[in-house]
Amino acid sequence: MKLFRTLMFAPCTRPELMAKAQEGQADALIFDLEDSVPVLSKATARQNLAAILAAGLKKPAFVRLNHPRAGDCQADLQALGDRPVPNLVGVILPKAEHAADIATLSAALEAIETRWAWPVGILRILPLVETCLGLRNTYELAQSSPRVCGMSLASAEQGDFMVDLGGHWTPSSMALAYPRSKMVVDARAAGLPWLVDGVFMNLGDAQALENECRLARELGFVGKMAIHPSQVEVMHRVFSPTEEELQHARGLLEAFRAAEAQGIGAVRYQGMMVDYANVRLAERILALSQGAAP
Repeated sequence: MKLFRTLMFAPCTRPELMAKAQEGQADALIFDLEDSVPVLSKATARQNLAAILAAGLKKPAFVRLNHPRAGDCQADLQALGDRPVPNLVGVILPKAEHAADIATLSAALEAIETRWAWPVGILRILPLVETCLGLRNTYELAQSSPRVCGMSLASAEQGDFMVDLGGHWTPSSMALAYPRSKMVVDARAAGLPWLVDGVFMNLGDAQALENECRLARELGFVGKMAIHPSQVEVMHRVFSPTEEELQHARGLLEAFRAAEAQGIGAVRYQGMMVDYANVRLAERILALSQGAAP
């Protein structure tokens, strides 16, 4: 699947925002049935979701469900309807902690695929880690099912993870340095290339948003969740390879392939010795420019 740079949240209590999000610039959408929906509004939110899906999706989208152990996840899944929904990529599992929850959700998605006459496994799962236990179990979550398409961290300033951690958020994000790094290493070890950072809550500080995006990209994330359309341009700029990076990657690959054809496994390129590790990095940069998995 594509490596989306941006995932725009739209609460299912606001059908006008769900429609507007489909006209925006975000790579993909998140229709939210969980934290942005008050308990007494869950039924209405599901009706709104069903209506949007039945009308057809203009963009790739995920649905953030309530947790399988919360009691109303099955009602969320029923809102997906009885007919196939093109552009529905899959679901987001909030507060992901245990591989058993992935298995439960996977079985429910298989039942939907069977009902829709879709290939088994086409609906994906993006676990959202929001607790220290979930971070502790990131590798187990990441490799628990072929449906798991990436990993995401709830990195918001005063979000669930930060509260559970008991840390203090600052612009330098020191409290999140280890959590972000651990998630990236565990997910990469499990073979997942798509790492998504969580939302940034301060809509009035575009520079701080850019700084956080750059920090997340430096640590290995390839995208971020958004809560407002004004954030998308910054996120796309940071998480897209620059033209300079692309030119360097193309030139490096050309030089290396020419040397390889002569039986040489390392070559000097722009003052650096280049080998197969550099080649993998260059290939990853070019893949990211196309939104493809490297």
